[in-house]
Amino acid sequence: MKESSKHPISLFILVCSLVTALFSGCQVQVYDLQPIIPTVPSATFFQTPTPLLAQTNAPRAEGTSTPPIHLAPTKIVQATSVDLIELVMIDGGIGWGVAQVPGGMDKMIVRTTDGGSQWKNVTPPEAIYQNAEKNVEPSAFFLDANRAWLLFSEPDKRPSENRITVWYTTDGAVSWQSSEIPLDNFTLQYFNNAQIGFVDSSIGWVFANIGKNQDREFISLFTTYDGGLTWSLMVSSDSSNLSSMGGKNGVVFRNATEGWVSGSNTRDEPDLLLWQTSDGGNTWKKVILPYPEGVDVPAGLLSDGQIRCSLSVPKFVDFQLQYAWTKLSCSGGTLTEPIAFVYWTYDTGKSWRTMRLPKADGNLAFYGIYQGWYSQLSEPGSSFEYEILGTADGGVNWNVISRTAWDSKLQFITAAVGWGLVNYQGGRALVKTEDGGYSWSQIFPMVQP
Repeated sequence: MKESSKHPISLFILVCSLVTALFSGCQVQVYDLQPIIPTVPSATFFQTPTPLLAQTNAPRAEGTSTPPIHLAPTKIVQATSVDLIELVMIDGGIGWGVAQVPGGMDKMIVRTTDGGSQWKNVTPPEAIYQNAEKNVEPSAFFLDANRAWLLFSEPDKRPSENRITVWYTTDGAVSWQSSEIPLDNFTLQYFNNAQIGFVDSSIGWVFANIGKNQDREFISLFTTYDGGLTWSLMVSSDSSNLSSMGGKNGVVFRNATEGWVSGSNTRDEPDLLLWQTSDGGNTWKKVILPYPEGVDVPAGLLSDGQIRCSLSVPKFVDFQLQYAWTKLSCSGGTLTEPIAFVYWTYDTGKSWRTMRLPKADGNLAFYGIYQGWYSQLSEPGSSFEYEILGTADGGVNWNVISRTAWDSKLQFITAAVGWGLVNYQGGRALVKTEDGGYSWSQIFPMVQP
């Protein structure tokens, strides 16, 4: 955290004052929220009317860089203000997250029961001491109020020990157990971009990038069917069941047999973006996605080897895991500016529907198959740098519902109730909405001892 983040930071939030229907037009007002303060604060609002600015569609790219974080056995001895880096709310009260003390270097696993104001550090003590003096990144998956899984890895570095420890809890982090994944039976350069996920309390996976060579990227993929007690190696740099061509950025399963690996294309195979398994990861085949649809879609987008495209990991939005969306982003080659699309499947990946997104760069979130939000950069010269768009038809149409001074990573548990992890000039904050994203209030997260 920069030194300046210790001083007051104004978070400007534009909200609708007239909400007649979700994502309908409205008059916008500006709320200047008080900054995060390392004591128990209370929010004060300053209201200034301003007209709604016209929606624009010109893309503008923005990059971020997050250095490795050193994990150390720091004990919380008093109520302490924290920045949330990741957030998963289970319901209106219970949630999990990854947090960091402002200005500090430690990351911790935290849990809340009051909607995000008060948190408890629930990082396994054994994991803290096991990773002391190492630059590690946590990867966690939070299934429900009680069950969570966690691992730590050293980015861009071969693990100092030939194993990865997976920690898991079934009682809301009152206690943790652990299992080990061996890494000594295949070749790896590093263990990077580690991800852990679960379908239910039994079926799960661990994914990591382990090597790269020109247009090839190698991954390791482990699966479990007993909640993480034991793990099986399905894909590695020494296996041939998944092609090494193209980049890989993650995996998702919908049951014990069906899963997808997403990634980026190559010059030789510009449509190489998604692989599918129907036998639990033993074999994989390339998925041919339909040509993206939308206004001003250039010809040859998925056939021009000079255009670089990347597909995000599909995200399911229903309990039966039938409906999922993924984001396709493309740039370079004959494109004069980056372009992006949302792909939807309503039949577990058998077919896909596409819609163009307003801009290429942005954070996308959906609740169900219709309600969605997109936080993106505003047009250069706008009074506020960012804006939040809403859709009520799955991404066919988008309308500006808020204009903000901060970037937002959004999560919604209903069509109305959601949270945003926001970044404003290097400072992090937590905000919440109860009207679908039109108005926001700031939450000041505190970790209790």
